[in-house]
Amino acid sequence: MSVPPIAKATFQAVVINAGSNVLAQVIKSYRDQKPFQLDVNTLLQFTTCALITSPLTFLWLENLETTFPGTTEEKPKTEKEDGHAKDEKSSRDGKKRSGLNVKNTVIKVFLDQTVGAAWNTVLFLTTMSILRGQDYDSVVDSIKTDFWPIMIAGFKMWPFVSILCFVAIPADKRLLVSSLFGVLWAIYLSLMSG
Repeated sequence: MSVPPIAKATFQAVVINAGSNVLAQVIKSYRDQKPFQLDVNTLLQFTTCALITSPLTFLWLENLETTFPGTTEEKPKTEKEDGHAKDEKSSRDGKKRSGLNVKNTVIKVFLDQTVGAAWNTVLFLTTMSILRGQDYDSVVDSIKTDFWPIMIAGFKMWPFVSILCFVAIPADKRLLVSSLFGVLWAIYLSLMSG
């Protein structure tokens, strides 16, 4: 039985996020000069958050690619032979080539780094607040307090990751690649949110 791509990507993201949180706890322990003791509750919160947000991120990335395809089909170039153009079947490989659709890639990066980043940040802050048992007012306060610092910090890394993913990574592998870069990001979020 084949595992659906969304399930596989979510599992990978959850495992990577859990590892990132453990690493963040080790760094925090070292920074505070305290013996390391795994905070299982925090680990479960970050893992659960990844379990909730990863499928939505996968669907977001998939929808961006469907709406704004990153490649454009190009007809193969024909060569002239004895003053007559060769037909497509007799060109070099006889196949259509795909080229980067720059306009669509720019649109995807822009949307991912504005709309996508904003809803993902709000989703993260809301999910973590709820998992910590906070009430509605505390969730709203968390969003008001932490939204812009997270967004601004994200602009230092995520646009480059977004460009890399949309230009060089196949659509079904983008969540995995983003999750690998997300190790650094998850450490930052873990340290920031305590």
